[in-house]
Order: sequence, then C-alpha cells, then structure tokens
Amino acid sequence: MGNPMQLVVDTNVIISALLAKSRTFELIVLGDLDLFVPDYSLQEIENHSEELVGRMGVSKEEFSLVLGIILSHVTVVNRQSYTKFESHAKNICPDPDDFAFFALALSMKIPLWTNDAKLKKQNEIRIYNTKDLIELLI
Repeated sequence: MGNPMQLVVDTNVIISALLAKSRTFELIVLGDLDLFVPDYSLQEIENHSEELVGRMGVSKEEFSLVLGIILSHVTVVNRQSYTKFESHAKNICPDPDDFAFFALALSMKIPLWTNDAKLKKQNEIRIYNTKDLIELLI
C-alpha cells in the first residue's frame, strides 16, 4: 500500500459522519487517509453541539464519544501554521466562511474533502466530495 491520501476535511464532512452511520464515518475511521482540519473546525462543531446532539438523538456523552472517535483520526492544525495563506484563501474561496479550510489546504498543498459543491468554483484547490473519494478509494 502507498502512502495514505492527505486531505483537509471540511466541518460538513465531520458533521455528516456524526449524524449517520455512513460511508463518511467509515472513510474517516477505516480509510487509508491522513486527515487535517483547521482548529477553527472544532469551534464550529462546538457551536453546533447542542443541535447535533438533538439531531443524533443521543446523550451528550454519546455525542462526545462518537466525536472523539472521529477526531482521533484527524489532525487538528493550529492557525499559526496557515495564517500566512489566509489572505490568498479569502481571495479564492467561494464561501467566506470556509477560507480557513482553503488556507490550510494551500499551506499543505493538499486537496480539500467537502460536500459543499460551491467550493469547486475555483481552480487552485482540488476538491473531493465523499462520493468522489469512495469511487477513488474502493
């Protein structure tokens, strides 16, 4: 087997893995992937944790456990590591809320895994959605 595929992961992918026993969860936990998120992503998840607990129909403890399993397969990258790429990321990112993922992808020179189709509307960062990755890896 070669080196694992390196990807920056959008928060929407992590939330998708949380909400359903899905291929997304399997890819994160079992896939031969080296995954990275900007530290901002954890804040985003925290901001929505109450809503996610409700949507999942689980206790806060169960939510934390599942999130912990997912995050044990993801490297959280400190903002200082990609801050010098932020202004360029803001210029090319189709969604101003997602520029941190672009900055991290630019800094590491790796693709972004997102299910947000509008993020494909640029030419500098390769974008994979979950379907693309399943086809690529299976």
